[in-house]
Formats: sequence, structure tokens, C-alpha cells
Amino acid sequence: MMKSLLLPVVVLLALPTAAHADDDEVLYRSQLVVTGDREETRVPAIPKGFELAAQKLTGNPDVANDPGFADIAAKAGSMIWSYTYHDRKFGVPIHDEQGTRDRPFILTFQFEKTRMDAAMAKLGEKPWLGTRPTLAVVLEVTDMTRTYMLAADSEHGEDQRASFADASARFGLPVVFVTEADLQAAGITAANIDSAPKDKLAALQKQAHADALVLGHLDWDHQALGWHATWSLPLKPGAGSWDINGVNYDAAFREAVGGAAKRLRPQ
Repeated sequence: MMKSLLLPVVVLLALPTAAHADDDEVLYRSQLVVTGDREETRVPAIPKGFELAAQKLTGNPDVANDPGFADIAAKAGSMIWSYTYHDRKFGVPIHDEQGTRDRPFILTFQFEKTRMDAAMAKLGEKPWLGTRPTLAVVLEVTDMTRTYMLAADSEHGEDQRASFADASARFGLPVVFVTEADLQAAGITAANIDSAPKDKLAALQKQAHADALVLGHLDWDHQALGWHATWSLPLKPGAGSWDINGVNYDAAFREAVGGAAKRLRPQ
């Protein structure tokens, strides 16, 4: 029996305005994973897709906490310009016992700009358009066996750098890392990261061609069986610090980038 391959599915919804082909288009877009490419899994995913797009568009990770958000999200289907599916197992033949209903798909929602902007205005939010600041990450990591600084070229942390890239895409905030040589030149180590002089941190930020710098600790919590992360923007006056505990490092890094976006966005 011939085995078939699943191709990505593209569906465009008819709306009265044209698609947006500018640089801000990605800010009105969200992605999430669903099982199968069918309505019964797509429709329930719309409110979450709307929340992700709203977070990215406004730079506010807490936008869904607004009392009026749930009602707006429940009607977000009318704001969708298009949706697309991409089979995460594209190129892998479907086995006889496995149909499309069981396969994971990346579902992408593209929201219509005017309607999305109007929804944000109802929440007292506004789009954060144009060029966004690049965020340099300076992070000390203590796992179950070692302590190290996460750098662009560090031996450890490849998966963590990839996780930061996911958080960067989620919030629409570019993220870069300094190199081990940059850290060494600045004299910044895991032992003295909290007392690093601001002029040294500013030099690191400049070396990374970044506009802001987030400083963090990621420590394994044996009691919580998860990571404890603390974050700050030491070069931004009044930014304060924030933390999260008992999570995987994907959530910890989303907290880093989302928290930075909230503090760096125009007020």
C-alpha cells in the first residue's frame, strides 16, 4: 500500500482589509502546537493564540490578567486574518495505525491589524510597533552538578540558548549573548555577577551590540524540583527585579524576556 506524506495546510479567511506585508506583521502572529489539522482542535486554541499575539504586540506578558481580556479572547475568531498548519513530522510517512488526527501540527494564527489594535485599545493597551531593543543576556547557571556563565560560545547551555530564542520569538524582543572572552575581559564571573560594576555591564552591552541588558541567576531548587530564576535590568533605573520558582528553564526564560519587554516597552 502506498504511503502518503502530509503537506502543510494553508487556509485564508475572507476579511475586508488587505493582508499586512510590513515589518510589524509578525507582531500580530502567534503559534502553538495542536493535535491534528481540524476544527475541533483549532477553535479551542483561538483564545490562547490571541493571548500570545496580544503579549507580543503590546510587550505586556500580563495582558491576560485584565478583567475584560477573557470576553475579548472568546470572540477573537473574528479577528483572524489567516491560519496555517505545519506538520511537525513533515516528510515522515504516516504509519498505517497513525492518521492525521494523531500528528502534532504547528498552528499559526495571523490576526487582522485593525481589529487587533481596537481590541488592545479596549484593554487600555497599545501596539509596540517599530524597531524593538535588542536584549543582551548575562546569566549565571547552577544546575545539579556545576556552575557556569551562559555565553554565546560556552560549552554548556546549547539547549538553553535555543530556549531563549523561543522566548525571543514569543515576545518579539531580539536576544543576544556575550562571549566567554567578553565576560573574561569584563572580569565578570558567576561568583561576582551581582557586584559587577555598571560600567563593566554597559561595556558588555555595547560589545554585544545590544540596547539593554538582563542580568540573571538560574539555580536548581532541589525542594521544588525545578528552577529558581531571578532577573533584573541593572542599567535601567527603577526597573527593579523579578523572579519565578519551581519551573523548567523554558518558563524561566519566558519570564526573563517577557519581564524585560514589560519594563522596556514605551509607557
